[in-house]
Order: sequence, then C-alpha cells, then structure tokens
Amino acid sequence: MDAKLKYLEMLQAAISRMSGFSFVAKGWSVTLATAVMGFMVKDGGPKFALIGVVVIALFWLIDAYYLGLEKEFRTLFSAAVATPANPTFNMKPEMGRCAMMRAAFRPALLMVHLPLLIALAFSWYFLQKSA
Repeated sequence: MDAKLKYLEMLQAAISRMSGFSFVAKGWSVTLATAVMGFMVKDGGPKFALIGVVVIALFWLIDAYYLGLEKEFRTLFSAAVATPANPTFNMKPEMGRCAMMRAAFRPALLMVHLPLLIALAFSWYFLQKSA
C-alpha cells in the first residue's frame, strides 16, 4: 500500500507540473499577443498581425500539449487508483496527436487564445481601414 501511495504522489506531482506549465503558456500568450497588438497600433503597421498570429498559435499548441499530457496523467492516476495490485510506476502517458487536438479545442484553451486572435483580427481590420 505504501508503494501505491508513492506512485499516486508521483502522478499527482506530474499533473501539477503540467497544469503549471499550461498556466504559464496562457500567461505568455496573453502578454506577447498584447505587446504585438500594442506595437501594431502604435506604429500603425498591420504587418505585426502576422507575428501576433504566429505567437498565439504557437502558445496555443504548447498549451494544448500540456493540457493533453495532464489529461493522460489523470488517466494513469485513475487507473492506478482502480487497480488493487502493486503499482507499475508507469510514468509514460500515451498521448497521440488526436489527444493534443482535442485538448486544443477545450473551453479552457478556447476562452483564452481565441479571443486573442479575434482581438488581433479586429485591430488589423481597423488599422487597414484607417490606412
């Protein structure tokens, strides 16, 4: 029972790390997208919009990767709790591209990255219109 508890603690630590990395990715996405929009408005250059799209897309993918990994570690955790036998100490979650893409369109990611893209599109549109 002591080995199982240690394994569950290891899985929980991995889940916490993935959650923390996801939070940091969201923060960097918001910070850099806001900075790009600021440069775009200040310099009146819609060319910065492409940089903003790339920045948001990259951090969206990073965030999706960590959210997908977190979900897979949660699956390992649930399997470990359900198994009465000695733990396997398996710390290799099986995450494919499908899991990452499903994670990319979860509300936790959509509600952060999609509004950034929309705000960037509006900024670009109004700068194009005023130029």
